[in-house]
Amino acid sequence: MRRTHFLLLFLWIGTITRMPAASYYLSSSAGKDTHTHQEAQNPATPWQSLEKLNQFIPQLAPGDSVLLKRGDVFYGTIHLKKSGTKEHPIVYSHYGKGPLPMITGLSELKGWVSHSPGIYFVELPLSFSQIKVLTLDGKPQSMGRFPNPDEVNKGYLIPEKVEGNNQLSHEVFLKNEGWQSAELVLRKNHWVIDRQKITARQGNTITFSTASSYEPKKGYGFFIQNHLNTLDQLGEWYQDKENNRLYVCMEDTNPENYTIHASNVDQLITTLPNTRHVTIEGLHLNGANEVGLYIRGGSFFRFSNSIIENSGENGVLALNMDHLSIHQSEIRNSFNSGIYLRSGNYQATITDNLIENTFMMPGMGQNGDNNGYALFSISDADTIARNTIRNVGYVGIGFRGSKTLIKNNLVDGFCLSKGDGGGIYTYTGNSNPRYTDRKVTGNIVRNGEGAREGTPLQGSDLPAPAEGIYIDDNSNNVLVTDNTVYQISNKGIYLHNAQNIEVSNNLVFDAGYLVFLTDDELGQPLKSIRISNNTLIKKEPHQIGMGIRSASPEFQTIGLSDQNRYVDLTGFGIPFYFQNRATKKEMYHTLESWERETGWEKSTTQITKTINQDLFEYDTKTLTNANFSDAINRIYCTNGCTLTHAKEGNISITGKDEIASLKLDLGPLKNDSSYLLSITASSEGQTIMEAYLRQKGPSYQKLSTETPVLLTNSKNEFKIVIESPREDQDASLILNIYPPKQEINISLLSFEVLKKTPASPSETNFILLSNTELVQKEIKLESVYFNLFGKTQPKVFTLNPYESIFLMRE
Repeated sequence: MRRTHFLLLFLWIGTITRMPAASYYLSSSAGKDTHTHQEAQNPATPWQSLEKLNQFIPQLAPGDSVLLKRGDVFYGTIHLKKSGTKEHPIVYSHYGKGPLPMITGLSELKGWVSHSPGIYFVELPLSFSQIKVLTLDGKPQSMGRFPNPDEVNKGYLIPEKVEGNNQLSHEVFLKNEGWQSAELVLRKNHWVIDRQKITARQGNTITFSTASSYEPKKGYGFFIQNHLNTLDQLGEWYQDKENNRLYVCMEDTNPENYTIHASNVDQLITTLPNTRHVTIEGLHLNGANEVGLYIRGGSFFRFSNSIIENSGENGVLALNMDHLSIHQSEIRNSFNSGIYLRSGNYQATITDNLIENTFMMPGMGQNGDNNGYALFSISDADTIARNTIRNVGYVGIGFRGSKTLIKNNLVDGFCLSKGDGGGIYTYTGNSNPRYTDRKVTGNIVRNGEGAREGTPLQGSDLPAPAEGIYIDDNSNNVLVTDNTVYQISNKGIYLHNAQNIEVSNNLVFDAGYLVFLTDDELGQPLKSIRISNNTLIKKEPHQIGMGIRSASPEFQTIGLSDQNRYVDLTGFGIPFYFQNRATKKEMYHTLESWERETGWEKSTTQITKTINQDLFEYDTKTLTNANFSDAINRIYCTNGCTLTHAKEGNISITGKDEIASLKLDLGPLKNDSSYLLSITASSEGQTIMEAYLRQKGPSYQKLSTETPVLLTNSKNEFKIVIESPREDQDASLILNIYPPKQEINISLLSFEVLKKTPASPSETNFILLSNTELVQKEIKLESVYFNLFGKTQPKVFTLNPYESIFLMRE
């Protein structure tokens, strides 16, 4: 009998453990919170509010589901306070038809009152804190600012004087009572934009609160926001905290013609510090005042097929979560960062997501370092793959940690609001942990701009610091392979204070430096670098094949670069650059002299394929005569060389030092003008001539980008377009020759004003094709093209996912 009772008890327990999981339904349009939890398991009798759901969540069991009705909008926050198990996770998803169910922190604002022509205000509920998100017909709007971003230098003013860490001067502060209590948005350097409250004014000098450890710098700009006087463009807004009002500029229309929302919910989904085995699938999070999805610890959290948009700070913020998965989701319009995986996470998998429009409104993000990333993680064992990142104010993908894989991602448009960042970027810093097994492979990185505005580079054509793949301070043990990097303002692949790095089989096209290596006081010296089998293509005259800047130029210790393929599309040659940081000595090299100097590139090849240039149109006024007769008597040597006037108006230069410098004074330059520098010259042997514009006298500031050209014993003709140089009343043309210990002949030197800037060299003679899709892509060519090996490319062929090919026409 006892045996029979025991068997029945065992079967009863087994029945309990096999009970089916429950599904609970929510509908904001058809639900009622008075329904029981048994009724809420029927889609015909759902609950209505997130408040009711949050009350019940602690009673959920592993394997249960919470389903929100598609097409419905739910206001507030879901607090995930219950965990599932490995076999039976708790799932939050949807049911029905229509758009994904939306969880929102946005409240519609009504009852607008006219304040002044074009400006309206609304009384805010007392519950509203500092608003970070305001939308106009669903589109996020930035706070009002002065000057506006469509004005000169994108609305940045340069201080007349900077004093200490919290004072600056500008005549603008003499107006509008010094902008009392407004916010000062200040670029502290290329990579930091801080927001500080203006606290006092004396004359044209203001005092402001400190926001980060960075101090203001001379030459870096600011604008003013969060003040009623800034409102002059449609959608700009200002919150008056003291009187609990929100003001909006509507120009010549009425706010009742728009739907205007503001956020008052800080997070839309949150977890407890130890949330385990929870899945979110197919939800839409819109308008968090701070963070859309806030994960505070645990393990095995999955977020997929969902949308997060219009987040006042970060789309996703996660810490202390093991095995986080974010998959096939869209994160749009994050004012600070898209996905931010902070400390304590392990083995995150971030795959097949779209992240776009991140940190695109300067002044709406957060202060200090590590802000403005589309995707940022500092955890170990991450897999970041097949994501598409478009339009990010700073860094596309930032990573740290060991055993990290960055594979088959597209980063398209980065460093659009700040600079000194990369499409793909890693940093180690002074703590210098020895990370291992890190791979950046098969990615496509393009369109890095660098944001000159509000920096000493504004108003110039000097390269802004945007780097394609950027391996920064003390980073080590990274494989960079099979990537495509192109249309980059500064450096295509940049190794800074890095060790044990392999760069192989990459295609780099159209970057200021195709590859650049440097070490400095911020980190360890370059060591054990291997660069091989890369295709490096120069598109513009000023671009350089490879550059190295080092205080300890021992090339065998630095590593080796060899078996690469350099392609010159300009006819100007491929220059190589070296600077000894200890002695400040600079030198340009030809491929031949670079091999002698470094021992590198012994098996490297170089291909020259000149693209046809468009015709130039000259202004009637020229600064120097095209036939050379005017300029020849005003050229003189400034550094260790002898200048001789030869027959037929030519000049010859010989030098004793490693660099010869020629100077031709030009007079005033205009920033709104474009110029054409024409040079015809030859040399006894191969040498590099560098041309740029500079101030005639102290402080000898450069006014244009340097353009190096390769001279040979043939007659070399070069035409260099200089667009919008820095304006100066007394400029000079500088020609540096490396090395000068041979005779250089110049038969033509002219500097002329252009009526219009010519279009870029015709790109019909080359194409760069990339497959950014997840499947093979069939390519059909309309003309005959050749690959870089000189072989005819089939007119129909396929590219594998994230594969690229560069083709040229005869």
